[in-house]
Amino acid sequence: MTLAPRGLRRELGRLGLFVIVLKLVAVAAHADAWVPSAGNGSFDFSVRQYDATASFLPGQFSTATLPGSELRYTMIRLTGEHGLGSRLSIEYDLRGARVEKIRVHHHSQIVSTALGVQDQEVGLNLALAQGKNFADSITLNVVAATGSIATTPELGVGHTALEPDVQVGFKGETWDVQLKTGSRVFLDSGIAQMRAELEAGVRITQRLRMGAILFYVRTIGVPNPNPLTDVAERYDLLRPGVEFKYRVTRRLKPFVEYEQDVAGQAIHSGRRITVGVTYAY
Repeated sequence: MTLAPRGLRRELGRLGLFVIVLKLVAVAAHADAWVPSAGNGSFDFSVRQYDATASFLPGQFSTATLPGSELRYTMIRLTGEHGLGSRLSIEYDLRGARVEKIRVHHHSQIVSTALGVQDQEVGLNLALAQGKNFADSITLNVVAATGSIATTPELGVGHTALEPDVQVGFKGETWDVQLKTGSRVFLDSGIAQMRAELEAGVRITQRLRMGAILFYVRTIGVPNPNPLTDVAERYDLLRPGVEFKYRVTRRLKPFVEYEQDVAGQAIHSGRRITVGVTYAY
């Protein structure tokens, strides 16, 4: 289905208002091993463009792909953390997007478009060791199924999940490495995703930092056969990326990221570019 121009403008207005409200409340899942003190924090505000024209094979986790429907989306994202004191912080990952799926049927293109809020993630992070060169913390996130699954294509998974994570970080004079790992468990089905994200960066100049990103997720506990209502809970992917961040001031740092799906199973294979800014307070 496609949205009429008037309906599209209305939905864009709603999405814009939603993002503004989120920025004002600034309250969850960009994990960081270093927990900010009470009243301090930071957030990333970004726009992401994703495009895929192929899919990974359904029967195995591999790099092999087949031509498939085209999937495109533009996402507006607010990710950050806010210190509460007593070694605690709130972390959040809030999203909305315009998603477009294009498939060819009998030599004709069929375009389906959806626009609105996606699933949101909010978590509570507890600091453990917190030093200049090493830190670790634990987080319990809640993934709220706020994205619509009635639209075509879907804007969410449709199931609430818990996500316990562990973060470990190391820092040197010109470099840093952080690892976030844990599971995402869907409460109704018991299906779990085991996730890990590794970030490493080096300061090229006094203002410019280059980073590498590696994201890996595999799904376990899938019943056979898997009910159609639970298909969206399957997520098997390996995605590396690179990031450049520039320090304008101590508080303001614009950045750009490029990521490429290189292996997976029964999921689109694509690439995404993210442009945004980090603001610390």
